[in-house]
Amino acid sequence: MSYVRISEFPGRPESPGKGEWYAPEGREGSVLLVRGEAALAAPRQKAGPLATTWQGVRIYRCGSEQRGPIVYMLKYPVPFDYHYEFDAWFQYEHMPMLLEEPTWYGCEFFRALGASSYSFAALHYLEPQALKSDARNRSVDTPWWHRLKQHAWFDKQFVRTLMKPL
Repeated sequence: MSYVRISEFPGRPESPGKGEWYAPEGREGSVLLVRGEAALAAPRQKAGPLATTWQGVRIYRCGSEQRGPIVYMLKYPVPFDYHYEFDAWFQYEHMPMLLEEPTWYGCEFFRALGASSYSFAALHYLEPQALKSDARNRSVDTPWWHRLKQHAWFDKQFVRTLMKPL
């Protein structure tokens, strides 16, 4: 199994340690991704105060191994009764459509371990122009997407963070 811990800090580390460090676009702070078994342990970084932390297990991976200059992180507050439908929409409709864009390289999709306001998280690897592509626009204009959008938790309550490596 592949695990991830996403830790968000209000500041930037003086000297980034182990893990993948990112700078969120448009705001202060930093994001640390720790993968594998180390993601299950308590955070041990001395990067200053911790704002939030989220742990998950990867349930889906698609696209290539290529990483773009941008990591687009999303966290989704999906109610338990909608987990299967959301998961199916994401894997079988949304991601295949996004991957029609050549500069949308791939995605890792995680389910939360333990209690969390956000039951799913995704890490997308892409070029900046992919976010304005025709494939992206088509992926958020389908009957399935519009049906899910009728729920208060869908789309507007997603946490979206564009990040660049530190």
